[in-house]
Amino acid sequence: MIEANHIGVRKSGRWILRKAGVKVRAGELVAIIGANGAGKSTLLKAVAGEIAPEEGSVSLNGQALAHWPAAGLAKLRGVLSQSVQLPFSMPVLDLVEMGRYPYQGQEASGRIRQIARRCLRQVGLSGYEARDICTLSGGEQQRAQLARVLAQVYREQPSEERFLLLDEPTASQDIAQKQQLLSLLRKLANLAGIGILTILHDLNLAMQYADRIVLLRGGHLLKSGPPETVLTPELIAQGFGVKARVVHPPGEAHPHILTCPTAVDLFQNEETAIP
Repeated sequence: MIEANHIGVRKSGRWILRKAGVKVRAGELVAIIGANGAGKSTLLKAVAGEIAPEEGSVSLNGQALAHWPAAGLAKLRGVLSQSVQLPFSMPVLDLVEMGRYPYQGQEASGRIRQIARRCLRQVGLSGYEARDICTLSGGEQQRAQLARVLAQVYREQPSEERFLLLDEPTASQDIAQKQQLLSLLRKLANLAGIGILTILHDLNLAMQYADRIVLLRGGHLLKSGPPETVLTPELIAQGFGVKARVVHPPGEAHPHILTCPTAVDLFQNEETAIP
């Protein structure tokens, strides 16, 4: 299990995250949601060990994150940042094979290539192996990077708890691809027992696929729990500043969230109004 408790992060003298926390168990998909600036990426980076919080603690499988050796940590959890910029061109297959770096010297090159091809197939990029990563669209590059972290935590016979930490994996994806990607993550949790912590902006995707949701507001934890207890009209209004209705259409497995315009247009004033 990954456990982060009472996390506090300060930047330029100002707290941007305070007393926030999250738990992710093996086989569980947890979504972090909140308005822009709520602290979602900061919390994910603290959980990933990319930033050291001034307050609180983060542990993986009962051991403080700081006490994990880098090689051991890399085999148990993969991290996908919101935007990964490559400084040079490379074939897509080579990028995905980089995910197996923690196992260097332990696997034959043919085996590594087999795993990489399998992960590309999982994200819908079969046939892209020889393509230059820099020639792909933004959405395709994001899926190639997801294949890389999938390769990182791949096991033929899982023996340890593994985790994926994903910052907006649906960014730049179209409607169908978003559904396919979340369906893949759901299967990885259910069938492979991988614990997944992901940032999502689409509340309906969070309602449909997440086991639990963490709602942040202004760097604080507003609510954590099953989707139906977090995605209520009252909490959506508090977290996002919009009115919302939660409806359950006949025959649908999950409720749908309908949002309404706010009373005040936050992006218009006398200077910026379009004539």
